[in-house]
Amino acid sequence: MLLAVGVLLLVSVLTGILLFQNWKTYSSSSQARDSFAVIRATVKVVELASAERGPMNAALGANLPVPESSLAALRAARGKTDAQIDQLLALYAPPLRAEQTGERAEIQRIRDALGLARRNADLLIATPRGQLTSDGVWEVVSGMVRIIPQWQASMGRDVGLAMKNEVDAPSVLSLALLASELREQAGLLGSLFTPALASHRTLTQAEHFRIERVRGRIDELWTLINARIATRPGLAQSPTFMQMQRRYFDDGLLYLEHVRQDASRAATASNTSTGQLAATYVPLMGSIVQFRDVLLDAIGQSIHAHRADALRLLLITLGATALLVAALAMALVQFRRRVIRPFGLASRIISAIANGTPPAPIPAGRHQGEVEEVFTALRVLKENSAIKTRLEAERDRLIADLANLAETDYLTGLLNRRAFETRFEVTRAQWQEHGPVLAFILFDIDNFKNVNDTYGHASGDIALKSVAELCRKIWRQSDTVARVGGEEFAVLCHTPNAAEAVEMAERMRRAMSAEPIFAEDGALFTLTASFGVACAQWDQAADAGKLFHVADELLYQAKLSGRNQVMQRMLG
Repeated sequence: MLLAVGVLLLVSVLTGILLFQNWKTYSSSSQARDSFAVIRATVKVVELASAERGPMNAALGANLPVPESSLAALRAARGKTDAQIDQLLALYAPPLRAEQTGERAEIQRIRDALGLARRNADLLIATPRGQLTSDGVWEVVSGMVRIIPQWQASMGRDVGLAMKNEVDAPSVLSLALLASELREQAGLLGSLFTPALASHRTLTQAEHFRIERVRGRIDELWTLINARIATRPGLAQSPTFMQMQRRYFDDGLLYLEHVRQDASRAATASNTSTGQLAATYVPLMGSIVQFRDVLLDAIGQSIHAHRADALRLLLITLGATALLVAALAMALVQFRRRVIRPFGLASRIISAIANGTPPAPIPAGRHQGEVEEVFTALRVLKENSAIKTRLEAERDRLIADLANLAETDYLTGLLNRRAFETRFEVTRAQWQEHGPVLAFILFDIDNFKNVNDTYGHASGDIALKSVAELCRKIWRQSDTVARVGGEEFAVLCHTPNAAEAVEMAERMRRAMSAEPIFAEDGALFTLTASFGVACAQWDQAADAGKLFHVADELLYQAKLSGRNQVMQRMLG
């Protein structure tokens, strides 16, 4: 009797551990499901809030009184966004945990900010067209654009939980989020034309610059998507992916380029209205949303399947436990040989898995009935433990990759524009400690399009990498060097005087023109570059924020003056 009690106690402990592990797996799957529901709802809110800009832009470009059809389309778009926000808030049903309460409050705050941006848009839509300014239109468009990153940031915790608790989520979810960001950048690209089209004027230099910057971000996102798609051949051949490539990256961007050329003619204003732009361009962006939704559907199905498997395993474990207890009551004679020894082994295996050490081999086919089911569950537990370890390693690698991508230009290895702007602010704060003159050097490769057209884009990439290597040789380690555009580079450095900054720019210019570059087919060519050097002394520190603008003007002057030269100016 004492032996039976001891065996029952041991079995209770072992099955309790097994049940706890299976319950944790099931709980993690449920948590992944709940987090994914928030992610999907938020991604939809981002899409609909971005889509509001289409009818808003059309209304801004229409003559007064604005046609009722345009206003109705704007109201319908806003209604869809509000309904989706309501669905998102409904996911935060009481009782709420502390972090969920904070997330719900953040959603309400962003919703209020969206309402303010909408009111500003309505005021501008009702403004007499003679009083409508390009700056006012751009401020309203920017107000709507600034809401989007707030929505994206609000789901950060849920993205982390989904990646942590779902086996297939990290790679596919990151791909879906990249597609969501691509949809936002595509919408922003179309909105950049609104001030010019609404004012019936040509695009300004600043607007061309904004367009190129967003195009660069779209190209970067496309590169990241293709890099991840390469690991999943099935997705690369999927109809939605190929449709996105054809509909948006071929038809959509080509259409915008035509609009841009039309809006760049000095003689006449563009023939395209904001309403026509939205009617043609927005449907082409729909292919991005379709591709994103296919990915989200795949994640949802995977989470549902894993949760069902976890529940099934939990129920199997409960059933196995009940059968085992019944077997002990019916066959005490076989207790030691058929139960004690197998469960002793199971105990050692569970302890090894819990401690992260290699477990003993799990026997297969040597036992029958409930005992074999326990070992089957242990094999699943062992596999889950290995999957969890691999998932944690993948998560850490993804975090490291994202941190590196956030600051590094993928092609040249130099800093990207965002990192450069951050270093610029730090440099300004520490200026007095490093030197009396702060120099901002902006240079652009001359006629770089000819390189791509003549030798191919692969040779263009080789040329950019060659320039990056020269940057590492010419500039000092204390200087901040970045690729801030397609063929545009920027340098921030402290010097004793402006002449030294100009000399460094000249040294880089001469080095570029003397550096031979071999194209992909073996052809030899060289590059030249135009430089703008803007300097400010310590007593002009308050004006340091103008350095970028002045350097850009100087670079433009160098281009107009024949290229392959350095233009410089001292602020003050």
